[in-house]
Parts: sequence; structure tokens; C-alpha cells
Amino acid sequence: MRRDTEYKWNVSLLSRYLLLLLAALLFVPVAIPASIGASWFVNRFFSDSPLFGRLPYGTGLDIEQAWHREAARLAGATDEQLESRLMELKRQYPDASLFWVDGGGVTRLQLPVQQERPVRWTADEAIAFMKERASQGEGPFTVIAFIGGEARQHGGFMVLELPRRFLKRGAVEGQSDTALFGYFLVALLLFFIVLSYLFFRQIRGRLLQLKTAMTAPDETGIPRPIPVGRPDEIGQVTKAFNDMVDQLMRSKEREREEEALRQRLIGSLSHDLRTPLTVIGGHLFTLEQEPLTETGRRSVQLMALKLGDLDRLLDHLLSYNLLANGKYTLTLRQADMLRLVRQSAAAWYPVWEKARLETELELPESPLMWEVDEQAFTRVLDNLFQNVVRHAGAGGYIGISIVSREGVPALLIADRGPGIRASGTTKGAGLGLSVVDLLLKEMKLRRETESTEAGTRVYIVPESGVF
Repeated sequence: MRRDTEYKWNVSLLSRYLLLLLAALLFVPVAIPASIGASWFVNRFFSDSPLFGRLPYGTGLDIEQAWHREAARLAGATDEQLESRLMELKRQYPDASLFWVDGGGVTRLQLPVQQERPVRWTADEAIAFMKERASQGEGPFTVIAFIGGEARQHGGFMVLELPRRFLKRGAVEGQSDTALFGYFLVALLLFFIVLSYLFFRQIRGRLLQLKTAMTAPDETGIPRPIPVGRPDEIGQVTKAFNDMVDQLMRSKEREREEEALRQRLIGSLSHDLRTPLTVIGGHLFTLEQEPLTETGRRSVQLMALKLGDLDRLLDHLLSYNLLANGKYTLTLRQADMLRLVRQSAAAWYPVWEKARLETELELPESPLMWEVDEQAFTRVLDNLFQNVVRHAGAGGYIGISIVSREGVPALLIADRGPGIRASGTTKGAGLGLSVVDLLLKEMKLRRETESTEAGTRVYIVPESGVF
């Protein structure tokens, strides 16, 4: 358990973010010494490297050694030879000041002439000059060498003075130690910024991947699983998301299996029960021909009525099963919807008259063309009219008219009874309305129902673009 906890801590976003914060807190106290150390290292070991620029005259040590070698070579040289050599060295060090003092302390050749130099040097002045140049860190870089070497000090000395800027790396290119330090500091800052950017970009990318998977389901309506990646917090959320997707897929599969079983059961019932119902209907007809008492005759009529209800229920079951499976074939064509309503109302008029329903038809004379399947639309009307008779007969009224609904003409079927109970199951009303809704959907129509204490109003409304 402890090892698992440590592993989760090591890979968690929190631990990585805390490390990033720690790096930010330590950036200044660590970056500045690191930059100073890096610039010193480069100056110490790579000052002559082409990658960092060359010193125009070499390092101070190089100049000092070369100057002492020249002084040693001039042992025994005449004044003319010595001055000729100094002129050659001036051409080699054009930015330097050169002069020499002979053994008598007299200043000889100066390249260029410097008025502040004494014409004749005393021993104290020479010693003071050497001490000053040895201790001065801000003045020119000065090299003093005895002509003929240390063993021949009384032969005079020669001096080279060079501005110190020529001893700094990049003097020609315009670079400096401070610039080098700044470059390293900026490089460390950029490294920290890039590291932070990569950290948050990775988090953002993984979150966007998760968002895309959640909002872009496949053709089944279920999101696709995505790779977990790192086992951090986002990885745990991704794993939970994949588990949820797996559960949804299993649930969807179970739903498909149950739907297939239910449809097979409905199909079997609707077919297998018709034969015994037909036989029962035949025997009821035979009983009606026999001499019966008034009570017996009422019982036979009631059984025939209920048998008719059961037959219609089975018919609804079969139709619903076919519609739900997409096996109910409809032929859509432009037809006068008002003609179909008038024909269906004429067929139902005797039924309404027997049920003592006041009938009111308000249909325009001009045709109203809808793209429908005539047989299916007639069946929709039959189911709705039947529901009015069976469930709203107490209101004693049925009205059929054309009204404007959302700017388009719609068919209105109204009653004044308790209404069509869309959620009820009494006498198969719920299943009949389900068949109505499926048929209307296939014809790009929809049913809208408004129920109040004054009755129920059922609208059949075309979807947009149905005309």
C-alpha cells in the first residue's frame, strides 16, 4: 500500500506542479550564481574558442609572456635595433602604448608620445611606476620587462600598456562578461518558461481530448473510450470515464436484447392470439342466433364488445411492433388532407350519433395538400375518433376544424369530456396513441395535446418543410 501511495505521489499532477513552484522559488537564488559560474567557466576555458569570439591580442598571460620573450631576445641589441624592433611591435599591437627606458634612466622611444612620462627616471620613480601598475586593476594592462631578461636589469626596461577592454572576450564583437552573464540568465529564464508551458499545454491537451470524447459520441450515441496515459489525476478521471462508457455500452447491449425479446413477444402474441379470438368470435355469433334471455343476450353483446377491444389491442400491438422496427411501409404522396378527414368523419358519424355526440365540422372548401400515406393517416384519425368516443363521450361533443398553429394550418380535434389520457392504459388508449405518434412521425407530422377541465384539444401539426 505504501509503495502504491508513493508511486501515485510521484506521478500526480500535484507533485509535478509543486516541483514547478519550487523551481520558480529557487530560480533567482540559483539562476544568478549559476549564470556567474557559467560565464566564468566560459571565460576561463573557452575564451579563445571561435564559438565565443577571440581576443584580438590573446589573453593577458599570452601578452605578458610574449613581451618578456621579446625583451630577452633584445639582449645586447643596439639602440637602433631596439627602436626598430619596438616599431615592429607597435604594428603588431596597434592599440597599445610602447616605450623603453635605457640603463641610464632616460626615456627613449615612445609610441605614441606621452607627455606625462618623465624624461629621466630616478630609481624611486621607476619603482613607484612598477608598483602602481602592478596594483592598479582599473587602469591599462601594463607589462614591464627588463631588456635582456631579469639577470640584466641595468640594461633598461621596456613597457607595453594596453586598454583592458581588449582583454575581455568579444571586445571586437561588442560582447562582454556582463553580456555573457545576461545570456545565461535569459537562457535559464526561457528554460523555465518553456518547461511551464509544456507542463500546462500537456494538461490542456489531455483535458481537451477528454472533452472531445464526452461531446462527440459515435453513431450509437455513446462516447468512445480514450487512452488513459499517465496514471495521474487526469488519468484517473479518464479511467473513470472509460469505465462509465463500458457500463453504458453493456447497458445499451442489454437494452437491445430486451427490445428484441419484447418485439418478438409482441409479434408472437399478436399473431398467435388471433386464431383463438376468431374462433371465440364465431361461437359468439352462433350464440346470438340462439334463443336467449335478455340477460344472456346482454352478456353475449358485452363479450362481443370486449372481444372487439381485444382484437383492436392486438392490432395496435402488431402495428407498434412493425413501426418500432421500421418494417411498416408507408407510401407518401401529396393528398388533400381535408378529403381524408371528411371521409373518415362520414364513416364515424353513425357511431357518434349512437353515442349521442354533438358533431361540429368546420373545414374550408379549398383543398389542403399534405404529403401523407392515405391509409396510415386514416388510421390515425380512426384511433383519435375512437378515443373520443370511449374516453370523452361524457362531454357529448366532438369538433373537427382547421386552425393556425405556429403559423401553419393544423387539424384540431376537440372534445368536452375528461379528455384523452395519453399516459393511461385503459382499453388500450395509451398503445393506440403510441401508434398514432409513430405513424405521424413517419409522415413528418406531430401530435400536440392540450387538456383542461373544459376538455381536450388534439392538434396534428406538420413539421417544418412538410409542404
